Amino acid sequence: MKFISKLDIIIITILCILLLDSNLRLTVTEYDISSQRLPSEFEGYKIVQLSDLHTMEFGKDNHRLVKKVAALEPDLIALTGDYIEDAEDIAIVEALVSQLSEIAPVYFTSGNHDWASKAINQLEAAIEDKGGKYLSNEYLLLERDGAAVVLAGVEDPNGRADMPKPDQVCEKIDAAYPDSFVLLMAHRNDFPVRYPDLPCDVVFVGHGHGGVIRLPIVGGLIGTDLKLFPTYDAGVFPSGRYQMVVSRGLGGAPFYPRLLNNPEIVAVTLHTK
Repeated sequence: MKFISKLDIIIITILCILLLDSNLRLTVTEYDISSQRLPSEFEGYKIVQLSDLHTMEFGKDNHRLVKKVAALEPDLIALTGDYIEDAEDIAIVEALVSQLSEIAPVYFTSGNHDWASKAINQLEAAIEDKGGKYLSNEYLLLERDGAAVVLAGVEDPNGRADMPKPDQVCEKIDAAYPDSFVLLMAHRNDFPVRYPDLPCDVVFVGHGHGGVIRLPIVGGLIGTDLKLFPTYDAGVFPSGRYQMVVSRGLGGAPFYPRLLNNPEIVAVTLHTK
């Protein structure tokens, strides 16, 4: 009978610690995005993005997550999809949105898992009931000191086939507000491939989970499409007029836990040039 050596025990212990840290320790990544199209009244406007919760809870009712968001003092909180797996998970979202809406206005747009849950209508009702706003291929104006920018949210492609596509939504915005600065909330991280020239300025997405496993220098190891070394795993990527902000997300699937890839809160501060 072969016994486990001390070295084996050390390696297993280190791996367990890394796995726990990689899946439970919340981190904050801050980006500064500048644009001469941004009204000067929105200088310093801060957006916190939370993506891909996947039913994860950081403390009771996500109090650790809420506390970190509150410390960032955001002007707006963007939830970019993949929050539930089935209807039973809606209670987690209700508790979170209820608390976040006391910090700043909360906006939500769907992910593929939200649609796969078959509970999208209940999810929308719950978010609205708890003080958030579900953006379903629609847009609105955000006002500050007499100036305004446009905020839009598009549904995930996993939704109904008859829904308008992101380029159609952006074309409507461009026709109605041709000179406005446009913030777009979505879920999938393939916008530079599918829509490289959208008439918008900042696109907030998730979906990629940071490449699940992250390697030093290299970055994400595997995409959600199971391809190695995904391009749009995390960070800010320019495309045409807009910059795409990709969140590494907060949760993950149990059959591929995160490794060296802590749950991420993204904070974007806007600046005028």
